[in-house]
Amino acid sequence: MYSWYIVDLDSFVERLCENKDKPTLNCDGKCYLSKMIAEGSSDKDASLPLINWEEQIYYLEEISFAILTTVDQEHNCFFFYQYTITDSNIDGIFHPPRFS
Repeated sequence: MYSWYIVDLDSFVERLCENKDKPTLNCDGKCYLSKMIAEGSSDKDASLPLINWEEQIYYLEEISFAILTTVDQEHNCFFFYQYTITDSNIDGIFHPPRFS
């Protein structure tokens, strides 16, 4: 009950608030929540009110895995990376840029 109050306050107030006709109280469902907590602490067998949910939210995530493997027979490994440098000035000395 408390988690519903935290997660979806608007729905909780709309369905269970006892002081909807008195907006100046700024109750926001706290009246019903405190009453349920008090009843729950005195009577552990009290059941929560049944709520008819008008909508249900389903989350479906499609996960696809593309497994890319290359087998290099010469080096006997699954992934082989050959580092080739195409820049001819690789042996030059690197200097950081100068700011004036």
